Amino acid sequence: TRAGKRVILLEAKSIAWGASGRNGGFVSNGFAESLDKISAHTGLHAAKALFNLSRFGTEFVRREVAGDTGVKGGDGWIVARRYDGGQKLEIYRERQERIFGDERQFLSTKETRARLNSPRYFQSLYDPSAFHVHPLRYALLISRRAEATGAVLHEQSPALEVTGSSGNWLVRTAAGSVRTAHVVYAVSSLDRRIHALTGRAVLPVATYVAVTESLQQDAIRTESAVSDSRRAGNYFRLVGEDRILWGGAITTRLAAPARLAHRMKSDMLSVFPQLGKPRVEYAWAGLMGYARHKMPLIGGDGQGQWWATAFGGHGLNTTAMAGILLARAIVGGDDEYRRFTPFAPQWVGGPLGRAAVQASYWWMQARDRMDEMKLSRPAKPTKTIFKV
Repeated sequence: TRAGKRVILLEAKSIAWGASGRNGGFVSNGFAESLDKISAHTGLHAAKALFNLSRFGTEFVRREVAGDTGVKGGDGWIVARRYDGGQKLEIYRERQERIFGDERQFLSTKETRARLNSPRYFQSLYDPSAFHVHPLRYALLISRRAEATGAVLHEQSPALEVTGSSGNWLVRTAAGSVRTAHVVYAVSSLDRRIHALTGRAVLPVATYVAVTESLQQDAIRTESAVSDSRRAGNYFRLVGEDRILWGGAITTRLAAPARLAHRMKSDMLSVFPQLGKPRVEYAWAGLMGYARHKMPLIGGDGQGQWWATAFGGHGLNTTAMAGILLARAIVGGDDEYRRFTPFAPQWVGGPLGRAAVQASYWWMQARDRMDEMKLSRPAKPTKTIFKV
């Protein structure tokens, strides 16, 4: 490979069968957890360093897809509020830029609705550094480039067992085995037994995506990726200029709810009723892996076992970042990956953890509805009382 190491990938299914090929395709700086909460846990200096690493991942993806119009989509990401927050969002934007260097543009309600033709949306923030990609094509592009530099990829080859000790590991599959000095576990929530430490620390969370037929529409007037700022919101973007990819909803089991396409279309029409009756041509579910602290699990045991998992629905930039960090650690002994030490694997509670997450999601939905009702309601006129 580029670094002179022999690399073998054991893929349980096919390349990008899991979240790598099923996600919404949003590429942006940061993590699933907010910068404020990261800073509260690690301190400001460490949080800034982590944010800069996430930026490095974003730029890696940007370079890899540059010039490939079949993979690279539109630029920018709009995060819109569904209630009128006045200037609060601009105050928040200024603070994030001043403290973390997170540069975004404030869009007024008028500016937001010029891009998103819906009375549901008010103020928004625009991230010019973000973009979106076709995630499956991106993963296949990366795999082809890895093979071109000497990596060996084995699909339909799940690892069944890893045995051995420091610097001498044996990875067994049904068709053979691999002896290696280093093993990297990057299985998210799809295999929770092969590496016990991270397996018990990753909670599978399902989300859902639908893609419409080709439309002649005037609802979405931007090539940027879009999401709303609710705790349990939607995300969407144009695909090929005339289709809409719409995502949202969370469950803790990968069993697509009945009438998934109908549910996703109903969500879409609640925001953009002018779309009429669009046909949903594709709908699918995908599993995300979350740690309790909503940060990636990136680390090593000092014996040649490494892990990179639990990217929590924010994986396109952070998986690239994690791969580079671990490659540098394995090849050159770089210890930058240790910046993730404060976010160690923690047990997620098994079945009770799943139930708690589902209940939390329903509670977030209820709070979102209450916020919209309260904050979107016109203010009552005040009465002036004159005393004589």
